[in-house]
Amino acid sequence: MGTVPGITAMQELSARSGIPLCEGREPLTLLPATAGIAAFDEALTGPGTVVAYKGWRRHPELVGALRRHGRLADAVLGRGLGLPSERIGPVDPDPDDLPYLSTLLVPARRDRRGGSL
Repeated sequence: MGTVPGITAMQELSARSGIPLCEGREPLTLLPATAGIAAFDEALTGPGTVVAYKGWRRHPELVGALRRHGRLADAVLGRGLGLPSERIGPVDPDPDDLPYLSTLLVPARRDRRGGSL
């Protein structure tokens, strides 16, 4: 793999996981987990996709918020994207080696094609 200039981690994770970032008029919220769990929790209450960077230290809190909002099963985690050790998959509630370069993608709740709005 490797990095591609101009392609963000959320774009790569979206493309490689097959999960659209947005459909129709859905909003997209991008935030660092360092902004605090309250910001992430609030973003999960909205209708759109939520992406969190730098979640490795707050991973248990992020998982807790995903559970509270019933969004854990749909979330996908990218670890070390672009590096030889990268991994993409479901969110492990108790990872043993979560790197700093982790991206969490929580897709919008979609009940039809073209977006949730």
